Amino acid sequence: LRSRFNFARAILFPVGIISFVLAVFLVVVAILFIRRFVNPLADVIYAARAVADGNLDTRIPSKGPQDLQSLAESFNEMATSLERNDRERRGMLADIAHELRTPLSVIRGRLEGIVDGIYKADDGQVVSLALEQTYLLERLVDDLRLLTLAETRQLHFEKRSVDLAQLSQHTIDMFSAEAQEKNISLALEKGSGNYTAELDPQRMEQVIGNLIGNSLRYIPDGSKICLTLEETSKEVKLFVNDNGPGVAEDELPYLFDRFWRKDKSRTRSAGGTGLGLAIAKQLVEAQGGTIHA
Repeated sequence: LRSRFNFARAILFPVGIISFVLAVFLVVVAILFIRRFVNPLADVIYAARAVADGNLDTRIPSKGPQDLQSLAESFNEMATSLERNDRERRGMLADIAHELRTPLSVIRGRLEGIVDGIYKADDGQVVSLALEQTYLLERLVDDLRLLTLAETRQLHFEKRSVDLAQLSQHTIDMFSAEAQEKNISLALEKGSGNYTAELDPQRMEQVIGNLIGNSLRYIPDGSKICLTLEETSKEVKLFVNDNGPGVAEDELPYLFDRFWRKDKSRTRSAGGTGLGLAIAKQLVEAQGGTIHA
């Protein structure tokens, strides 16, 4: 019996030692695995739930294997984009409310004045002012609708081969009377190249008109607006240049934003709806082109 006990102990003791060592090894491996893979994935799950709950400033630390780091970086980029879009959406709603408030206040004030007997109902000047504000509201709503359709790619384009030189000259002719009133030189410079491009002529005319109208609105009398056409092997470029006050380089990235104004105190009567360049950008990009300042 003693010999059997010694034999069993001689076998079980090494087996126990080996089992203990393996158990410790497995625990260490499990801890390392959790720290390297499970914890980063848990961070992603937690961050995804936080973003879903509206905490768009949530970010994930980039750690772990390369695949998990790429996942964390992609998630952070997505969260940054969502946060920026939410901020722009809130800003746009505030801008729209601000732009609608002024004409509505003017219309309300005139109508209340007529009701209270301050103004006569047949006072043409009072009615004209209120009517002018309704035109501004109508234009603002139409511009917002056009911008929304262009951004969501729901705007229909009838693209065909169009001579951009003829289209530009036609647009210039429409603004020639306004330019002459302000003694502004408005001209088109082009070579003998082929300036044909696949685009919607009506939408492109609107783009060129927005750019020319923007220049006419802000450059001083006696200035110059020059449209220049250039042809490359792959594209046609149209430049709209003027010698007005210009925009600071650090403000150029915001030039095509909705309701952006260089002069924050500028009124809508002097500055349009503030959507012209934003619409131009969307109309150009929707047709596969690019626009920049």
